[in-house]
Amino acid sequence: MRLTLWDPFREMAAMQRALDSAFGKARPTYPPVEVTDKDDIIMVKATLPGIDKDTLELTILGDSLTISGEKKPPMNEGVNYIRHERPNGKFRKLIDLPYSVEQGKISATYTNGILVVTMPKAESAKPRQIAVE
Repeated sequence: MRLTLWDPFREMAAMQRALDSAFGKARPTYPPVEVTDKDDIIMVKATLPGIDKDTLELTILGDSLTISGEKKPPMNEGVNYIRHERPNGKFRKLIDLPYSVEQGKISATYTNGILVVTMPKAESAKPRQIAVE
């Protein structure tokens, strides 16, 4: 009888490979975003290369921002793709905001494939000094 040492890390790696093959590898959601909080402003930056500005739609409801749009697939008739990893089609991303925002003062710009949404915090979300009597 041969004695083998048990390696829990090898077992976990085997389990991860089995889960990946069963459910597919987790992919980051599209589009990738960056949400920042500075002073009285919440800023969302989304990377959207190749998206036509006219297909973009921003919706704010409560404390959530939704970015949606569509990236048209390339019209390359007669081309056989060997590998195709760039996403095409419609997308929708819901971003939960950490604070309430002034909905009437939201601005958005789209330059060189980068969408920047600037949202001032609502007065109720700003810190307030309270005098102690």
